[in-house]
Amino acid sequence: MEEALVRRLQAGDESAFDELFALYQKQAVRTAALITGDAALAEDVAQETFVLCLLHIRELREPSRFRPWFFRALTRCAWKVMNEKLPAVDWSEAIEQVLQSASDDYPSEKEATYAKLYQALDGLGRKQRTTVILYYFNDLSIKEIAQVTGSLEGTVKTRLFAARRRLKRALEADEQKGEVVYERF
Repeated sequence: MEEALVRRLQAGDESAFDELFALYQKQAVRTAALITGDAALAEDVAQETFVLCLLHIRELREPSRFRPWFFRALTRCAWKVMNEKLPAVDWSEAIEQVLQSASDDYPSEKEATYAKLYQALDGLGRKQRTTVILYYFNDLSIKEIAQVTGSLEGTVKTRLFAARRRLKRALEADEQKGEVVYERF
């Protein structure tokens, strides 16, 4: 379906863009919020990414590769915005937005667990956080993440391994404080 939409868009069918936007909009904003830590900024990042993709869609040689191509653009845009706006990030806003968008997907009793997970993501560096987000929240493969981030597959595996270990420690620390945490990683 996605490949057909991309081909239609490359052929000049503007309604295909609306369908791609509807397909990826929620996921793009959620991903941008998790990367940047700023819910309002996430909307801007997602919008800028969609505009860039629309302007450069004809440069995509393999329409079947739209998903990693799109997330590469989104990640680069989010990183660029983060570099421009480097002061401390208030993750509570991003966490709240992600939880609101996830409330349709997850039962309410698990919201506290996901809030702790999102807070633990704050302890990761930008590249590890992006790798985790792309792998677990967007179901990209190691190979696709390597393409998105411009890294080697081994580097992606190392980042994922290190991030899992740090997240596990952070979640176990919450558990030791007497809070129940369900481990997702």
